[in-house]
Amino acid sequence: MVTILNQRILVTGGAGFIGSHLVERLLYEGAKVTVLDNFNTGKEHNLKMVYNHPNFRFVKGDIRNRSLVDEVVDGQNIVFHFCDDSDIKSAAAHPDSYVEQNIMGLYYVLESMRKHNVKTILFPSSTTVLGEIKKWPASEDHGPLAPLSLYGGAKLAAEGLISAWANTFGLTAIVFRFVGIIGGRMDHGVVHDFVRKLEVNDKELEILGDGTQSRSFVIIDDCIDAMLLCLFKLKDPYQLVHIGNKDQISINTTADAICSALSYSEVKRKYTGGKVGWIGDSTSNFILTETLDKLGWRPAKTSEQAVSEAAKRLSLRKAVS
Repeated sequence: MVTILNQRILVTGGAGFIGSHLVERLLYEGAKVTVLDNFNTGKEHNLKMVYNHPNFRFVKGDIRNRSLVDEVVDGQNIVFHFCDDSDIKSAAAHPDSYVEQNIMGLYYVLESMRKHNVKTILFPSSTTVLGEIKKWPASEDHGPLAPLSLYGGAKLAAEGLISAWANTFGLTAIVFRFVGIIGGRMDHGVVHDFVRKLEVNDKELEILGDGTQSRSFVIIDDCIDAMLLCLFKLKDPYQLVHIGNKDQISINTTADAICSALSYSEVKRKYTGGKVGWIGDSTSNFILTETLDKLGWRPAKTSEQAVSEAAKRLSLRKAVS
């Protein structure tokens, strides 16, 4: 069984929402962790709990700085590459920088791993690689894949690069396709947006689309558990793993759960209309979790429970009840 005790682990994007939670857990498990982040989207305060940990090292820098990437990869045992830009709307607005960071940045990491004989990489992909499919939930072997957004396209390109490097150069790679991973440090996404909108105006909530779109959500704690279980158990050179919930809920139900958790009452809904909220959006993100099922994992919280918990962690107001 793989252990992370005393393993040297690099987390790129470790000051981000998922990355910072991962860093805390890795240090708790006894790893020696280096974080590379430029604080463009990650936040320094996300790492406040670990800054003085004796096994923690922080390097401020950009993933597009190839020499710096080479420096931080050298000597590592495992790389969690979590520094790509996850904002779908930002990708459409800034495609050049988006491709440079999300695709070229990954290439620099993979090449540095090959150069320094670092053999294990874990990467967060997304259900956006699926596009809009005829029948949900999607299995891990679903195809063809036809992303609707630049974000999804970059994730699919990353899956291909990682698979090629793993099979050509002998890496062990685990690629996770996430549903909506939610929690207290997130800075975008429907749950974050609803909580912030309600803090500004608790009488009316704007909902993009018609509210019937469905989403599956996983609380960050469950996500970290799933990733580390895969690190411990999976042995194939390249493994694709879906991390999702056993259910999905509508965007309307998502709004209901947030309002209930934070004790907002009599909130009117204002819909922008249409089946989806924006260009590149899809009606669902529901996936099957075949690999994790075989490993005996299941999320501790349902999608609705995850939304309620995330809303409480995000809210400045917190729950009244």
